[in-house]
Amino acid sequence: MVLLVLGALALGACRKDEGPERLARAEAKHVALVERGASPKDPGWEAVIAELESVPRDSKAWPEAERRLTTLKQLRSTPLPPRPLSRPGEPDGGSPSLDEHGHPMGR
Repeated sequence: MVLLVLGALALGACRKDEGPERLARAEAKHVALVERGASPKDPGWEAVIAELESVPRDSKAWPEAERRLTTLKQLRSTPLPPRPLSRPGEPDGGSPSLDEHGHPMGR
């Protein structure tokens, strides 16, 4: 009986911390979304959030996962700014110039 209890304690103490692996998977998904230029409202972020939430609370990676979760959820809840009416590097900002009546100006 004592050996059984000691064995269970040893197995519990030697349990592998899966948090760092889950945090690394979340980071890889995060990087892919950023490189793709995904907006904060993109549904792809749900997978990152799910991966961060799967980090065990007793993991050494939990504080970092929690920090990233908080930041990501704040960004997703913040309204996006309006799109600019002009685009840098485009002739006339990408839009035709209009006269005082709202008609395109001749060139």
